[in-house]
Formats: sequence, structure tokens, C-alpha cells
Amino acid sequence: MNLRQLESFLAIANLGNFAAAAERLCVTQSTISARIQELEQILGVELFDRSQRTARLTLKGRELRPYAEQVVELTSEIRRMVGAKAALAGVMRVGVAELVAISWLPDLVGAVRDEYPNIKLEFEVGLNPFLLDGIRSGSLDFAMIAGRIAEPGLTTFDLGCVPFSWMASPILVPGAQPFDLCELRKMPILYQGTNSFTNSMMDQLLGISSNRDRKGMTCNSLEAIYSLTRSGVGVGFLPVDRSAALLRDGVLKVLRTTPSEFEMPFSVAFASSSPALFNDIAQLCVRTSKFRSDALTAQL
Repeated sequence: MNLRQLESFLAIANLGNFAAAAERLCVTQSTISARIQELEQILGVELFDRSQRTARLTLKGRELRPYAEQVVELTSEIRRMVGAKAALAGVMRVGVAELVAISWLPDLVGAVRDEYPNIKLEFEVGLNPFLLDGIRSGSLDFAMIAGRIAEPGLTTFDLGCVPFSWMASPILVPGAQPFDLCELRKMPILYQGTNSFTNSMMDQLLGISSNRDRKGMTCNSLEAIYSLTRSGVGVGFLPVDRSAALLRDGVLKVLRTTPSEFEMPFSVAFASSSPALFNDIAQLCVRTSKFRSDALTAQL
């Protein structure tokens, strides 16, 4: 019995099939199958029920799982504490909120390369529902998300806050009139995706309790929302710092609301059962983040 066999066993158990496990471990599917066959021969039991479309653990497989997790975690801890960081190697799949991706993600890549030169990062950019599902299913190792969550089985660290404001093109809003809640709700609002944290925050600020009460349209790309806002299609809820040049050039304007800025928190999340290395990388995300470290303001 060896570590690669146990790592392959856990990858299949977490991802639900041999193909996904092979992709995660950067080996062929035949290699994964051979490792599991060898492990089953050593133990003298079947670990997976192969009669279904997904690879389900047998009773003996479920018994093995916690022991395999302990062995892999202990091995990871030995490498992390005793070995050189340069000796740590592997692929980490990282979920990324779009605002992180277009701001300080390159800084994070550089920081990881400096400390863990043999760790390869693979990124998936998306909204919270996709990113959190990825962590829960094991298809993502950790994710940098909008908002703060408290969920059993997940460990999170704050990445800071980003000021957002309601913005529009002078084409859509030519004057400088103030907007109260009722007036803003009547405007065509540009929502980011479906069931995203940003949408929840927008609904909370607008006093909207149901999707049916929304007026406007939905788009899952922040850059596309910028384009739609610049064109006068609707009102965008956009990051102030990222919009500085557009505001300075008069392409966009901040609507006169009270308050005029709203702090959106961001965090990094990963499964609490993850190897200790994940905690180290998450802390590196915290140190690299360019978002403000001040606490969420009382206005929310």
C-alpha cells in the first residue's frame, strides 16, 4: 500500500468518478484504475461499487476513507513542516470571484510561485453559487468569494472589503438629482448573475424581497455589466476604485444616494478537512489581497 493509491482513492471518493480523479491528479484514467485495483488486491475487498454511473464507496470503502484521509493529511503535514517548500508539488484548483481576477490575482500567482515554486494553480472564475458548489464537491480546492459565510465544514478568512456605488451613464441619468430607495427601484438595474452575493446585497439595499420585484436584467460578467452601464442600458452596482478612470472621464457617474458607498466583503474559503497546505495558501491570499481591511460598515 502506498500514498499514491490512497490519494487516488480519496480523489475518486471526493469527485465521484475515475475520469475526474485522473484529471485532478494529472495522470491517465488507466493509471488511476490500476492504483485502485492494486489497493483492492492488497486489502482483499472492493472499495467502489462500479455498477452505477458514479463511483460509490462500498461499506469497506467508507471504512477506509477516514484512515486514508489521516494518512494523506499526516504526510502533507510532514512535507510542510519538515521538508523544503520547494519540494511541495501538485495542482491546486482555485475558484476566483471576477473582481479578484481582474485586480490582484497576478500578485497572488507571483506570491505562490515565490513560496511554492512547484505548486501549479488552475483558476475557475465564477459567481458564489458555482464557487461554493465546487468547494463542497471537491472540484475546487479553495475559492476567493464575495461575502462572508459561516457554513459547517468550511474554513474562511477575510480578504477585506471593496466600496461599491450605484453608477450610470449620463445618457441614462443626465441630471444630478438625488435618488431615494423608491426612485432607484424604478430604474433598470443590472444584476450580476443569479443568486449571487452581489445580487443579495443589491436586493437588501433596494428593499427587494423577491426576484419578481426586480426591474432590469441579469448578466454574469462584471466586465459586461460595465459595458452595459457605459452604454446607458441600466444602472450598475460597481466597485468605486475599479471605476475611477470612467468616473474621472465622465463616462460614468455615481448616483446621489444616501449613503453613496457600500462596503462589500470578500473572503477565501476551503473545506475544513483540507490538508494544512490549503490553510497556508489561504493565509497567503489574505496577505496578498489589495482589498481594504476595515470591517464591514454598519450601513449594511
